[in-house]
Amino acid sequence: MVLFITVTVSCTKDDVEICADSELKLNCGNIIYPKESNSPYVLPWKIGKTYSLGQGNCSDGSHSEGSYNQFAYDFGMKIGDEIVAVQSGVVMSLVESNIDNVEPGKDSSKNNFIVIKHKDGTEALYLHLTLNGALKEVGDNVEQGEVIALSGNTGWSSGPHLHLQIDGPDGGIPTTFKNTKPHCQGLIDYKFNPEGYTAEKY
Repeated sequence: MVLFITVTVSCTKDDVEICADSELKLNCGNIIYPKESNSPYVLPWKIGKTYSLGQGNCSDGSHSEGSYNQFAYDFGMKIGDEIVAVQSGVVMSLVESNIDNVEPGKDSSKNNFIVIKHKDGTEALYLHLTLNGALKEVGDNVEQGEVIALSGNTGWSSGPHLHLQIDGPDGGIPTTFKNTKPHCQGLIDYKFNPEGYTAEKY
C-alpha cells in the first residue's frame, strides 16, 4: 500500500521579500535599505497622489555616492504642491523668505526649507520650498501625514521639485517608505519607474 501525504506550504510577505528592483542593481550598491513594511516613514505627499522620482540615491550630480546628499530624493513636484510630514516630530528650523527661481538657480544660500526632528532622533529636511511655503513655525508639533509645506523652486535648483533627505547623527541614511509599492533598494528614478510612486493608506 502506498500512502500519499500532501503538504501545503504557504509563504507570507514576512517570509520572503519579493522585490524585482533588486535585480536592477541601482542606487547605492551594496547598501542595505530597511524593509518597506518596517519603515517609520511615509511618502511626503497626500494619500492617493502620485509623483515620480527625478533623482535618486548615489546618482550623478548632487546625490553622488559618498556625498552628504547621497541618500536624498528629488521628487518632481510643481510650485505650490502640498508636502506632508514623513514622520511625526517637532519643527526645528525653517527658511521661507526666498523667491522662486525664474531660471535654474545656483545659490544654495537662497534655499527655502523646513527641518523636522523625529522621536527616533532622525531629522527630515524638506528643501526648495516656495516663497512663504513653510506652513508651520519653529517649535510646532506635527503629525505624520500632516501638510507642513508647499513645494517650490528656490536656491540651488534646476527646476521645481522637492529635495527630501532623512539624516541621522552621522548624516543621510538609506530610506524607504511604508505606504507605497516595494522598493527594496530605495525608490528608483523615472527612467526605471516612469509611473512614479503612489501614496497608499497606512
